[in-house]
Amino acid sequence: MSNIEKELTGKKLLILGGTSASLDLVKLAQSMGAYVIVTDEADTEQRVSKQIADEVAMVSTNDIEGLAKLVKEKNIDGAFCGPSEFNLKNVIDLCNKINLTCYATPEQWEMCSNKEVFKRFCRENNVPTAPEYEIDEFLEEGKDEKVEYPVIVKPVDGCSSKGISICRNREEVQKAYEFALSFSESKNVVIEQYIDNGGVIFSFRYILKDGNYYPYLAFDTYIADPINKKCLISAFTYYPSNYINTFFAEINDNVKTLFKNMGLKNGVAFIQAIPYKGKIYCHEMGFRLSGGMIYKITEPLMDINDMKMMLRFALGGEIATEEELNRINLQNQNIAIAQLMIPLECGTIDSIQGLDEILMMPNVIDFLQYYKEGDTITPEVYGSLGQHFGRFTLKCDSKEEMLKTVKDIQKILVIKNINKEEMYKMKFDISRVE
Repeated sequence: MSNIEKELTGKKLLILGGTSASLDLVKLAQSMGAYVIVTDEADTEQRVSKQIADEVAMVSTNDIEGLAKLVKEKNIDGAFCGPSEFNLKNVIDLCNKINLTCYATPEQWEMCSNKEVFKRFCRENNVPTAPEYEIDEFLEEGKDEKVEYPVIVKPVDGCSSKGISICRNREEVQKAYEFALSFSESKNVVIEQYIDNGGVIFSFRYILKDGNYYPYLAFDTYIADPINKKCLISAFTYYPSNYINTFFAEINDNVKTLFKNMGLKNGVAFIQAIPYKGKIYCHEMGFRLSGGMIYKITEPLMDINDMKMMLRFALGGEIATEEELNRINLQNQNIAIAQLMIPLECGTIDSIQGLDEILMMPNVIDFLQYYKEGDTITPEVYGSLGQHFGRFTLKCDSKEEMLKTVKDIQKILVIKNINKEEMYKMKFDISRVE
């Protein structure tokens, strides 16, 4: 354990959120020496992250007054949470109220988490985005004559791929608009041209330190259902990216200017974009940790863990050391790292076969399992991250070895429901990477 990590020993950390999304966060904070107190919006001690916490608090995560009182009573040094946007807003509000260290202000959070506001900043800073439309263009027949279908409809403040639809006509947009509204706390929806590039998303990430911006990872994500477009969750994430040269030539400098004009100083940020015909169109930003646990890629790749950095900063340390920044390598072509997601059909899991064999494979370096036998994947989570049975992190010496590993996993893993029907049908087509 480094000297910086030892500085967390004896410090008290409040983590908002007791679900599995906070599990790695609690474990890592404890390994760095922090005393971890977990609270949750649910008044229960059964949440998985509460079970391993040093202490459990029964204060709702959106009760800012109650949390402030708890911080003072327990002499808590810092507050943080996992990738939950709901809890992150509460963390930011709490820290702002009682002057705890926080990487973002409420105003910055609104800029980054609201898709409409973010795209306005993109246009003002010459960061390319896809064309947008207003709902009025779809309410009457003929008013959509200048719309280029398909379009994508999504809540401006949504997360976890919820409330998103691809529409091919005016009637579908009207239904999708109401659907997206149901997932938007602010009751605002974005309608933009859906750029059909075969379901590939280009993502790039930055470490922000004292107003300087360091790109440290770029990778390609393939959505699960590029043909029917009914399931827009990720199926496969792959490093190194095919678009890194375009990123440096056309995007990087303008994004740094964008961050500066937003007033962003410290933290980690990512932008998701759509590569198409030699261009990159940015459409969404996250000023937070990723739900995809990207540190499971960067740690074996360059010994950088953004979760560790954010924990350190929340407890008064620096976001990144010079040693960590010097280890950044965006274009390491001698290694292939990927995450393979396992989306399931709806139903109750009866049996899981082949998982133990897969976990013994040398190229499988990590597996995060969300469901077990007896659990049910409900229709409500279909098309969101809640559809994933789990995610494998894979490390290989070449693309060819990586694709063979993926093929083997998909052949070995068999998950059946209580009717003995296969639930793992939506398997990734490796030819999309080839």
